[in-house]
Amino acid sequence: MTTPHTNVTPRAIVLGILLIPVNTYFIMWNHLKYWSTLPTTISLIYNAIISLIILVSLNFLIQRFAPRFALKHGEFMTVYVMLSVSSALAGHDMIQTVMPTISDGFWFATPENEWKQLFWRHLPSWMVVDNFSTLEGFYEGESTFYTPHHFRHWIWPTVWWTAFLTGLTWVMICLSVLLKKQWIEHERLSYPIIQLPLEMTRPDGRLFKSKMMWLGFAIAGGIDLINGLHVFFPVFPEIPVRQAEIGHYFTEKPWNAMGWTPLYILSFAVGLGFLMSLEMSFSIWFFYFFWKFERVLGKALGLAALPRFPYDQSQVMGGYLALSCLALYGGRRYLLSIFKNLFRSEDDEGHPRWAVWGLIGGLIFLLTFSYRGGMSLWTAGFYFLFYYLLSIGITRVRAEVGPPTNEVSATPHDFLVDVFGSRQLVLPSLTMIRLYMTFNRGSRAHVMPHTLEGFKVADAVRLDARRLVWVMVLTTITGTLAAFWAYLDVGYRIGVVSDLGVGGYNALRGWIYHPTDTDLVSVAFMGVGALFVGLLWWLRTLFSLWPFHPAAYVIGSSSWTVGWLWFSIFISWTVKVTLLKVGGIRLYRKAYPLFLGLLLGEFTIGGAWVLIRLFFGVTVYSFYR
Repeated sequence: MTTPHTNVTPRAIVLGILLIPVNTYFIMWNHLKYWSTLPTTISLIYNAIISLIILVSLNFLIQRFAPRFALKHGEFMTVYVMLSVSSALAGHDMIQTVMPTISDGFWFATPENEWKQLFWRHLPSWMVVDNFSTLEGFYEGESTFYTPHHFRHWIWPTVWWTAFLTGLTWVMICLSVLLKKQWIEHERLSYPIIQLPLEMTRPDGRLFKSKMMWLGFAIAGGIDLINGLHVFFPVFPEIPVRQAEIGHYFTEKPWNAMGWTPLYILSFAVGLGFLMSLEMSFSIWFFYFFWKFERVLGKALGLAALPRFPYDQSQVMGGYLALSCLALYGGRRYLLSIFKNLFRSEDDEGHPRWAVWGLIGGLIFLLTFSYRGGMSLWTAGFYFLFYYLLSIGITRVRAEVGPPTNEVSATPHDFLVDVFGSRQLVLPSLTMIRLYMTFNRGSRAHVMPHTLEGFKVADAVRLDARRLVWVMVLTTITGTLAAFWAYLDVGYRIGVVSDLGVGGYNALRGWIYHPTDTDLVSVAFMGVGALFVGLLWWLRTLFSLWPFHPAAYVIGSSSWTVGWLWFSIFISWTVKVTLLKVGGIRLYRKAYPLFLGLLLGEFTIGGAWVLIRLFFGVTVYSFYR
């Protein structure tokens, strides 16, 4: 007998909406003031976990004194999904890049860079702010956003960007609905990222009764507490978890090609690494050193002189596109069944035909929006095709691997310029492509993984998935508006020093000054990445004990951030292998709470230092970067 779904309660929605501005303000203040310990550069966004810790603690008191008003498991997870989606929208490579892009093109224009002559006329006036008296307070600070003059110039760009980002996220939600049955029920992917919030909000509170969890909490929290005190009192001892680096020991050729190779021990990365499968954790650190070996071998054989050897971001794009296509191919029968029943009169959970029509409607909106902004339809079509294929690839990696970071160096704008050449793209299209760099600069805060994880949460706690769809839409609108408000409030207070928009406008100037044709080297690297991922996928299906996962290849060789994390993942893999060999699955399950405790302790104590910095304006210990 199937367990009936429970409704997403109104009080959970209201609580989520109330917490969204608080979390968003924390993200923006931390970003603009300190640019350190940025929560949305981590897969498991720690401000959402801190909010859950506070809610769970308060709920414990409510259960004791007024149990009928206590929050249920599904309500906790509804709030978590809302905070995750809204934090991603407000995060790194999303609205934090949108905001300076809206104004940087005018504020930083000079006679030397010739931006005014090159592309001002092609920037859609309804998407940017060009009033210098409004921008003066925004960049120099010691002002306030709450004046009619400032509000008048920011209101319409805010409305149009909110509409665009809502449409962008709506397509992601529809894609997640179409993929969730295949990936959640049929393939039963592991979704490591959501394991901590699920465990810490269980009604029986078993995680908080575990001595192993508190041991892990004490280890991670103790490291952060001691190192935090060291920042205030340098005579206090420090635990050197981020000081070892072995690359500088290799000074002779060709070994010096290894470059920076740190041995950092980050508690949250050790915890997340333990939640991965052994295949995943092994593959990530293996391919990190595979990339290092390529560099050494290339220098030994003289191949380093070849263009962009051994690594090019196009290789990552090819790998992710191959992952997306292979993942879609694996679920082809289910997806075809949806399209075959597309025109049936009734709908059901197994064939969500409404999501197909929603997907089509969302894409039409995005194409229309782009065309109105000056982008040709064929360019917009290719752009969003590759953007959403990349989104599916990133989401698949998170669902199956659960890496500590989402960072991806490949972007659809680089793909278009490499494949077609900037010479084939008209200037208005290039200008819109530059504006669209704002939501895919590095994909560290990509929204789609959070939407699909939301449906996994709904499956785990038996929430009504259809109602959760509309909660995500409401969250998108509320979160986007809250992010714009928070950025503007903080910006006018302290002044915006971020130059995230400048790089994109310089790239646009480069495309105009130096038009290019198809970059054959990049196309070749793209093919190499796709073929290598395809080969790994095929070997994995052919041999049941094949140890290398194709997703780990694009992670291990695509991100500078992996350099920070590989040793922590190596530690997790070593401990997990040892536990399974010595004590089997029983010992593994016994140790499991310890690694959840590492996550919880890092985010609680490390996050507390960040809050102290925000409230008191003092220098504190940063547990990440």
